[in-house]
Amino acid sequence: MHASGSATTGDRVVVNVDGRNTSIELLAPAKDRTCGETAVNAGADAVYMGAPRFGARRNAANSVADVAAMVEYAHRYQSRVYVTVNTVLLEPELEEAVALLGQLHEVGVDAAIVQDLGLLEVDLPPIPLIASTQTHAHNLEKVQFLEAAGFSRVILARELSVAEIAHIRAHTTIELEAFVHGALCVCYSGQCYLSHAVGGRSANRGECAQPCRKRYSLVDGRGKVHSSGHLLSVKDLNRIHRLGDLLDAGVTSFKIEGRLKDEAYVANTVTAYRRALDACLDARGEPRCSDRISYAFTPDLDVTFHRGYVEGFAHGEEKMAGLDAPKAMGVPVGVVLGREGNTVEVDAAEPLSPGDGLCFFATDGNLTGTCVQSVVGKTIVVNDAADMTPGTELHRNYSTEFHRAVKKGVQRRVPIRMRLDAVADGLLLTVEDSVGNRGTASWSGPFEAPRNREQARDRWKTQLEKTGATEFVCEEVELGHVETPFVPVAVMNDLRRRGLDALRQARLQSIATLTEGRRTETPCLPEVLDSTYNVTNSKSEQLHRRFGAKQIARGPEAGGPIDGSRVMISRYCLRRELGSCLLGPPGKSLPAELYLVAADGKEKLRLHFDCEACKMHVIRDR
Repeated sequence: MHASGSATTGDRVVVNVDGRNTSIELLAPAKDRTCGETAVNAGADAVYMGAPRFGARRNAANSVADVAAMVEYAHRYQSRVYVTVNTVLLEPELEEAVALLGQLHEVGVDAAIVQDLGLLEVDLPPIPLIASTQTHAHNLEKVQFLEAAGFSRVILARELSVAEIAHIRAHTTIELEAFVHGALCVCYSGQCYLSHAVGGRSANRGECAQPCRKRYSLVDGRGKVHSSGHLLSVKDLNRIHRLGDLLDAGVTSFKIEGRLKDEAYVANTVTAYRRALDACLDARGEPRCSDRISYAFTPDLDVTFHRGYVEGFAHGEEKMAGLDAPKAMGVPVGVVLGREGNTVEVDAAEPLSPGDGLCFFATDGNLTGTCVQSVVGKTIVVNDAADMTPGTELHRNYSTEFHRAVKKGVQRRVPIRMRLDAVADGLLLTVEDSVGNRGTASWSGPFEAPRNREQARDRWKTQLEKTGATEFVCEEVELGHVETPFVPVAVMNDLRRRGLDALRQARLQSIATLTEGRRTETPCLPEVLDSTYNVTNSKSEQLHRRFGAKQIARGPEAGGPIDGSRVMISRYCLRRELGSCLLGPPGKSLPAELYLVAADGKEKLRLHFDCEACKMHVIRDR
């Protein structure tokens, strides 16, 4: 008996960037193994998840053992696993971070997402490195530097437009990854020090307390209030209708945010984007995911968590703030007609179910919520209806029926075909997937002539196509020029099992890998670097000096200045948001001197508007 396999390129779109083949990928978040497996089942080409330490989402850490299990599962479907080690590192942490990356390499992780550039100056195993969005890849010059430093891929700043991405693509060869869905930071990633300044919790250390989601008042130098609300809280990104534009601009990895989100969010968003991305690839005559993906729900991006959607700066400026609330409101479902106690009569635009979550604005203007206990016609009973008055608009931010459908699971199967042939020394089973990966297994007897030839052929087909709980689904069994002998069922099953194992090994060998980064030490940095370059250890300083820096300030986490300096820089602009852009058409008049004052009065932040660069700076003067 014998089994063997041969590998070929997987069913991904492959583009050529300066002689390097690069796969188009849909990249999904994984809070844990469960979410990661759901993402793969829904069609993700890759998932990213946290390591035990040094992740920018501290509450989404995973053990090395869980990462290893995720790698084993994802690789069955030729999907990749990237692990985040994307905080800045203090001097004593470098050794531990290097050891961790070694462990991750040993369990087969396909790449590591990192922020601290000191990791390019230490002895690492040959694991591809992806420059985190925390590296502030916001323009061509920064991307060129990161490419020269040796990264395999760079995650672009969310603020970049399609045209700006195309410009970067035209002048670089590094792989480009772009966010297409999920939460947005109001500040450029890696450049926000507000949480660290006001509470000692650094975003660059995975501890952001999200002070940007708080309520603020916009006041002038005399204390007059000009606006109030969640003035720094922006809506969520949704670029599902811009995937074609991003493909044409040169993006190779389409990233969904959400390493703190639940399984329903992952299943919903990945399924929606898989369908949309495949449609774009079909329209361009490019190959797309050929696996069979089945699910018991209809993907709907309005159903799972979001704060309202914007396309960001994909094609210019747009209003982005969620001024009324920083939470997920869901979809409108009706209006309150009247209530008695917790029994509420609703003019419902959508059917409601027990367990649904409802939210609405209470009489004090705050967003509040309650849960549906029972439904009879237009009458619902909720946990607490105290703030529901006639005319109150209701939104559903949790759908019981949708989550029930999602819990039925998402299934992904790899279509294969089998062929049984007679060879000189017996029988040969060939198992092949849809893109040419092939495994074989043989059996040399003993043989026994069948009593009924047709029944024997049917029996062989029936047994061979039983792929059971494996990742495969057999679409065709071809019996070649062979007199199908009578053999015990156990022999047929063993031949099939070995054929599938051989194909599995062939597929593992053909998983697309990231191209290794190429270091070119051409000086390209300013001679003087301020604390926003986030240099927090000697190795990071060493790398920056290699590229031309001579005077380097340490980052705030390593003792650099905070008070009296900029704690945030944003492409989002409150003047523009409120209709008072100084370069736009005449609108609402606002004074030159403006401050943000927190609702609790504990923080006063000065605003500076760099109109030439179209940026807003937030400054803490203490």
